[in-house]
Amino acid sequence: MIGSRSLGVLLLCIACPVRLGYADDGHRTTFHDEVTVTATGHTTAVDDVPAAVTVIRRRQIDDSQSTTVADLLRRTPGLTVLRSGGPGTATSLFTRGTESDHTLVLFDGVRLNSPYFGGYDWSQLPTAGIDRIEVVRGPFSSLWGADAVGGVVNLIPEHGSGGPSGTLLAEGGGGSWARLEGQAAAASGPFDLFASGFSRQGRGALANSGYRLRQGLLDLGWSPRPDRRLAVVVQTVAGATEIPFSGAAVTPHRHQWADQTVVAVPLHWSIATSWDIQGTISDVSRTFAFRDPNDPGGFTRSDTSADTTEGRLASTHRIGSHAVTWGGEWRRDTVNDTSSFGTNLRHRRLSTVGLFSQDVWRPHPAVRLVAGARWDHTAAWGSQLSPRVAVGWRPTDGWELRSSYGEAFRQPSVGELYFPLSGNPHLRAETSRSWEAGVVHTGARGRVRLELSAYSTRLENLIDFDYATYAFANVASASIRGAELGAGLVVAPGLVWQTALTYLKTEDGAGRPLLRRPSWSGSSTVSGRICDRVRGDLTVTWVGSRVDVDPVSFSRRSMGGFVTADAAFALRLRTGVDLTVRIVNLADRAYQEVLGYPAPGRRLMAGFRLNLR
Repeated sequence: MIGSRSLGVLLLCIACPVRLGYADDGHRTTFHDEVTVTATGHTTAVDDVPAAVTVIRRRQIDDSQSTTVADLLRRTPGLTVLRSGGPGTATSLFTRGTESDHTLVLFDGVRLNSPYFGGYDWSQLPTAGIDRIEVVRGPFSSLWGADAVGGVVNLIPEHGSGGPSGTLLAEGGGGSWARLEGQAAAASGPFDLFASGFSRQGRGALANSGYRLRQGLLDLGWSPRPDRRLAVVVQTVAGATEIPFSGAAVTPHRHQWADQTVVAVPLHWSIATSWDIQGTISDVSRTFAFRDPNDPGGFTRSDTSADTTEGRLASTHRIGSHAVTWGGEWRRDTVNDTSSFGTNLRHRRLSTVGLFSQDVWRPHPAVRLVAGARWDHTAAWGSQLSPRVAVGWRPTDGWELRSSYGEAFRQPSVGELYFPLSGNPHLRAETSRSWEAGVVHTGARGRVRLELSAYSTRLENLIDFDYATYAFANVASASIRGAELGAGLVVAPGLVWQTALTYLKTEDGAGRPLLRRPSWSGSSTVSGRICDRVRGDLTVTWVGSRVDVDPVSFSRRSMGGFVTADAAFALRLRTGVDLTVRIVNLADRAYQEVLGYPAPGRRLMAGFRLNLR
């Protein structure tokens, strides 16, 4: 039987019998051609924004063959992703050492964070239908409002273009793994259509450890001219996970499932060469259900719905060397929650209004300045003003010095405010103050990029459970100091090496390190075209030692670090037909990302990918 390592070598030998060669197929030849909408609110070249921005493009997603966005975020400087066991289990993201609910998650500008108890479960977000992933690190409440304390992750869906086209991927592997993914795109006159579907399922090593995830995406657009587009976007995601144990107890019948539906109407309309309007009306509905008929405490079921209706409008005006953006946002969150013990929340609503303004100014060819502020208000917890200023200076070609200051906040969730007994309607927003300084070097005609940033963040009014009152209260604080390094090198046209390294020093109000934040972490990836018939991706991820909570004794314990590697190859059998091979945990390492939840061992998956034109 061919082992996983031998299979990878065999693929390379078959496809590249003489020597490795390189060709440019548009994957990447320089680091100069990236754009972002998340950092400024309108389409801007990454090189023109004095902020820490990482863009993960569709080609990189395809080369990695990753099924979830979380797996790709592990490669980004300043980000730590930790999963409670195997695929489908709860997954948390810590951006620059901030809390797991301090990163704002957007789908084409639509907020995905749950209003119930905040945060987002990254295990339920597939890569299907995503054109690119934009990660902006640092406080961005000045533009996006609540939760953008550590940063913002914005998922930009694909659009239909050109003639009819499509892809189909089918994959199988150990542990009953099965994956099916397909998409189709077309455009005719001013109309364009994109649709995608995704399904994955499998089982872990333990009894009652199955999981499945389904996704559907539809984007229908109307563009009377290239700089004007009105669209309707619908995305549905449904996941289910079996839970084999809780603490030291086996739970043979415990399971949960979660559904999310996004309906959005985004508008991008150019009134004139110097005036753009962007707006979105959206509705996000979320349901979560838990079942365990054998729970010894009688908590046998719970059902939650958390819905968000939102409207956002932004107007950008280019006046000389200024790009001034102003706008507003209205959002209403509605939460219902019942359990085997009764009704906890019934139609509990929270409405928020935000107004913002920002100026991207180039006073000199070598200087760029971004200054903005946002005001948010709700009757439940009051008002919050969030300013931010950033400056970039290029003293010489290829070098840039950056500095910024920003304030951000996380609003109290509906559950923290109103959940029976533990809720506290007098909570204030969590707040942060952050400083950052950095240097960026782009050389060798854009084929080399180095980015080094150092930052300091102070978190105040953190919401924690207060055992003196047995309710949530603003009783915690924390400080974070850190540095991150991102490096990229175009090894050859179409083949890229990228690495990330992060250092953190965190302290809570008692001087203890924050939970699950490693002092050191990093990753290194080589991806792209290896030779004329093979594309590949090899990623090594390292997470250092950190403090966690024992799920049985609830005491703080130190955990050792781990190193793991994943590999993926795609061999072109003929035009439009690829054989795909993916190996997760290549070295079959035994480790835990979250204390008490062993990560799965090595798994080999193989399949076919068809590209239809």
